[in-house]
Amino acid sequence: VDVLLKQYSASGIELNDYTKAQIEKLKDNTTFTVTTGHQLALFTGPLYFIYKIVTILNLAEQLKQQYPNQHFVPVFWMASEDHDFEEISSIQLFGQQVKWLKDSGNKPVGRITNDGIANLIDEIASILGERQQSKNWIALLRKCYSAEGNLSQATRHLVYELFKEEGLVIIDADDKDLKKQLQPIIEKDVLEQTSFLAINETNRLLEETYKLQINGREINFFYLHPELGRKLIKQVGNSYKLQDSSVVFTKEEMAYQIANYPELFSPNVVLRPVYQELILPNLAYIGGPAEVAYWLQLKNVFDAYHIAYPVLMQRNSFLLLNKSINDKIGKMGLNFKDLFLSDSELADLFLQKQSASNLTETVAKVDTLLQSIIDEIKNVDPIGGKEALQLKLENKKQLGGILKSYKKASQQKQEDNIIKLLKLKEKIFPSGVFQERLENIMMYDLNPATSFIAKVKQSASAFDTSLHIIED
Repeated sequence: VDVLLKQYSASGIELNDYTKAQIEKLKDNTTFTVTTGHQLALFTGPLYFIYKIVTILNLAEQLKQQYPNQHFVPVFWMASEDHDFEEISSIQLFGQQVKWLKDSGNKPVGRITNDGIANLIDEIASILGERQQSKNWIALLRKCYSAEGNLSQATRHLVYELFKEEGLVIIDADDKDLKKQLQPIIEKDVLEQTSFLAINETNRLLEETYKLQINGREINFFYLHPELGRKLIKQVGNSYKLQDSSVVFTKEEMAYQIANYPELFSPNVVLRPVYQELILPNLAYIGGPAEVAYWLQLKNVFDAYHIAYPVLMQRNSFLLLNKSINDKIGKMGLNFKDLFLSDSELADLFLQKQSASNLTETVAKVDTLLQSIIDEIKNVDPIGGKEALQLKLENKKQLGGILKSYKKASQQKQEDNIIKLLKLKEKIFPSGVFQERLENIMMYDLNPATSFIAKVKQSASAFDTSLHIIED
């Protein structure tokens, strides 16, 4: 609780009473958390960043209804220690990429300063235009991404502003006081390779029937070097070397670093979940399909450190479908599910729907009928049966050529419509990527009369993992 209050204050946030009460509730033994996490994606990045948070908000509310004597706090875990800046440095708005060009110095992304972001916000302003809600978004971004702050503080501020009425609590685990609790695990992992042994056992049992998502390393911590950034620790003989550097620690020096400076150690994908469950009174973790898949490999790691393993849940998934698009799809004799076919399959299906008679199906019926005639002739006259079979094969070859020509002629006739259809598909799969994995919330939150987040939140139960269609 002390760390959370300190972090919000350092981000320049004056907490509202609801969020402050949610944080204070964490002192109670009857309070539990439900958690999701994500990298510090620029301006929240793709839509599923928002969908993850909406899922835990609904989950906390649904649990409170079922268990009124307990309290449930939705927590957003900022993955501020990741150092893959390229992965989080851009957003997609109306087909245009807005990219932050910056040398991160291999630092944890949360520690990167915000200089240069003001120019990006100017770029976004030109894309969003002059609508009032566009101006509201630009004002919000300028407020959250102050030049004096870092990306962790800015992300916290933006997420707080978007969800401050929902009781969401945001945590940054890149913190000296929190890392002190992690110190025994750092020691066991780095000096004894406890995690490696545990995940290897799981992987051995799974590898024949399960596509492994992660492979544990002998050491599952990075070292946060003040000049070199986040560097993987590798054991070389009895020494410990920071990858791609000349920095080497003896075993005694490494043990001293762990004992006295645990804040300099950053967990990788194997131990970040363990760290999370260590410091939170957590019941469930909500993630995307790939996240849930790799968490399933970690049960033995949790057991090795005697830490409770949470319930795993898949986040909600949504498709934002403009009513006019849906109408156009319907007029073509299709539905939105058909847009999940490949381009060639979708074009073929459309051509079939446009054809007055499905010639391919008719030819198949003729082929079956001819075969039954041939079988009947063979029973009486084997030679006549062979002649009939030869005729059938010749006809099939000729009809195949005719069908090919017919399909080509139909395709040319419907070419314009097929182009229109593939453009409609582009709305669901912009640049060939599913909508929620590419587009940003600002594209869909430009109507001042309706809150996009509220609309999404009302559209699904946290326990319903089917794809939810939101028609506008």
